[in-house]
Formats: sequence, structure tokens, C-alpha cells
Amino acid sequence: MKWNMILLAGALFSAFYVKAEEDSLGVIGDDLDLYAVLNAFKISDDIESFEKAINDPEAKISNLDLDENGEVDYLKVIDNSEGDVHALVIQVDVSETESQDVAVIELEKTGDENVTVQIVGDEDLYGADYIVEPLTDVVNVKSLHGATGLVINVWIWPSVRFIYGPKYVRWVSPWKFRSHPVWFKPWKPTTWRVYHTHNHRHHAYFHRATVRRCATAHALYRRHRVVSARVHHHPRYRGAQGHPHHTGGGREEMSVTVIDTDL
Repeated sequence: MKWNMILLAGALFSAFYVKAEEDSLGVIGDDLDLYAVLNAFKISDDIESFEKAINDPEAKISNLDLDENGEVDYLKVIDNSEGDVHALVIQVDVSETESQDVAVIELEKTGDENVTVQIVGDEDLYGADYIVEPLTDVVNVKSLHGATGLVINVWIWPSVRFIYGPKYVRWVSPWKFRSHPVWFKPWKPTTWRVYHTHNHRHHAYFHRATVRRCATAHALYRRHRVVSARVHHHPRYRGAQGHPHHTGGGREEMSVTVIDTDL
């Protein structure tokens, strides 16, 4: 019985790491789990608290070290917005003169109390079309014309209500390279497996998307995208650019369809 239990534990342990390897992108983006980032956005009261959450030394949502100084980078949040469309950019200052976009949370308001959200990883770090969206906030709706479709509505998220509230002022992080809030204490990056194990619980509530739901927000973001030449020399950069459809485990990345969610 004892040996059977040991063998069973070993099999479960091996199965966990096989699944973990499949979740690896094999690129820089492995060090910032966008599922965990989107969860932090979901439960934050405003954008300032969201920025604090993704940089919290206790939460360790990030494992990203783009400037390769042996410490996890500070993640800034910058809102590029036009009307009811928002592109919340997550960005790292890799030097005093260069910054690199890491990901963008895209928001579009499609009704009085209807907001769609997706988070998109920057192609230099995650490869092409790496999109994550909520799993539990997707509903099937029917329009007045009888057409049906899946729509994400995250109006109830506190951070979303704050952004679309009357007192919201466009958020631009005040912090710069080597100028961070006093509570931010950089930590050393861990191995990918340790980091992934710590954050994998968030994967139960979000999933990879095959449909781009926020086309207007994404177009807005592309006009403001910031990249750093320094990141192109990162040892894991070639994984993203040399193999734009690589997601680890021998799988091909999903193709993305753009849809109009205004039903």
C-alpha cells in the first residue's frame, strides 16, 4: 500500500509538470502571467491600487526582469483613452531613456452597463495574438434583430466601474526608472516552474481567446505602442520573434478573429 501511494504521488507530480510545460510559452512572457494580472485588475478598486497589486512584493504576480539586473521590474500602468475606449498599458522602464510595453488591458463600452475586456501580451514578449479574457463573464445574448453571440460583460468589476465613473481622471503612472514607491521592494526572479505554480490558480477563471473583441481599443493601443531595442537582446527574445506561433509543448498558436460585439 505504501509503495502504491508513492507511485501514485509520483504519477500525479509528473502529470502536473507535463501540464505546466504545456502552459509555458518558451518566451519572455512566461515571466508575467496575464491570467494573474487580469485577476488583479478584476478585484482592484481603481487603477492606482491595480498598479500596486501587480507590483506587490508579497503577491509576486510578476517574475519579469527585462533590464537583466537580477531584480523583478516595476510595472507601470498608463491609460490611453478616447471616449469610452481604454487601453491600459502595462510598461517597464528598462533604462532612463527606453521603455517596453509588456501587455495592454483593452476596454470597450458597448452599452449603458456593458463593458468588454481582454488583456493582450505584447508580441515582442508573448508572440502574436496572445489574448486572455474572463471565462465566467461570457454570456450568450440575443439582439433585437434575433442575432445571438457571446459577449463579455465586466461592468460589475470595481475597477471598470471606477474607470467609467464621473470622477475618473486618466491614469498615468508617476513613477520612472529607478524611481519607485517606498513600499516597492524588488525581489529576485524565481525559476519558471516555481513562479507558474504560485500563479496557476488564476487560470481557472480566465482562458485564451480566439476572438479579438476590442478591435477599437487595440487600434488605439497600436498608435501608442512603445518598444525597446534593449529587449531585442534579451536571451529569450528570439523565442517570441523567431517563432511567432510558438506556445511551448509543440502547439501552434490559435488564430484570432475580430468581431463586432455591438449586437
